[in-house]
Amino acid sequence: MKAREPRKPSRKQTPPAASRPATLRRKAAARADLAVGVGLATVDLMCVAPRVEHRLVEVSVFSMQGGGSATNILAVLATLGVRGRYFGRVGDDEFGRFILRSLQQLHIDTSMLAIEQGKVSPVSVIQIDELSHQRKILLSRGNVTTLSTRDLPDRLLDGARLLCIDGSQPALQAAVAEKARAKGITVLLNASQLSGGMGELLTLSDIVVASERFANELAPSDELANSLREITRLGPRTAVITMGEAGAVALEGTKLVQQDAIDVFVADTTGAGDAFCGAFAYAQLKGWPLERALPFANATAGLACRSLGSRSGLPTVDEVVEAMKRG
Repeated sequence: MKAREPRKPSRKQTPPAASRPATLRRKAAARADLAVGVGLATVDLMCVAPRVEHRLVEVSVFSMQGGGSATNILAVLATLGVRGRYFGRVGDDEFGRFILRSLQQLHIDTSMLAIEQGKVSPVSVIQIDELSHQRKILLSRGNVTTLSTRDLPDRLLDGARLLCIDGSQPALQAAVAEKARAKGITVLLNASQLSGGMGELLTLSDIVVASERFANELAPSDELANSLREITRLGPRTAVITMGEAGAVALEGTKLVQQDAIDVFVADTTGAGDAFCGAFAYAQLKGWPLERALPFANATAGLACRSLGSRSGLPTVDEVVEAMKRG
């Protein structure tokens, strides 16, 4: 089956990421590590119980954590030792205050996180079957006013080397990505599912970390290498497909690297893709080659599954290195 062509962007095209002037890339590399995240921030209400399909279920384990792809990636980077800055908007309710506190506890810059009065913040209720570990996610985006390009702070990208986006606000994220490219800042897209506006974000990204579902929707093929090639033809210089228990595969130029998942006890896979993405971003900031970056990201994602939720089990660099040694 031939891959469907993504929707063509309406705004003026910028050159592919691979053609970014080398002088801009070198200038960005000279800065101290700082990653900017733009995208979804939620509160995750984690519930573990048997027989989640029943009408009345008694929860055996409950946890309230920060969530959302963009902020999860920043949380991973913070745990690995990279400074982060988040731009977004939440309500002035308890969920919004929890999101703010959870980021501040990780020393992530929240000076550009807007608090909107009288609004309800995004929240996810995640039900996990005690035996099968299967999940059901109920997401409410709340009623905060959608951010527009007019809301972008002038100094959002100051000092940044990396921009992380998740496709949740495509028009806004495309505008930020264009500004980042003009400054020589690497743009990383965490692509979990194909949705409106994703085609433009792909053309503006240097790196795409895609779920297997996204790859199958965008560029279906019996060979993942062919899907990766289709993705890189759209602009990114590096494309990665994560496959859960089967590991991950990545393409950069003509270099194809595949990595098996590590052997680890899995309590919950919530946020595993975000953990992979954050660790891969860390490797890019360190200038690691693909054959070193992929195992590091894979091991980080595996270790993040050791406990409930997307943030409670995030590993340090030393823990990841030790897990890689054990294989």
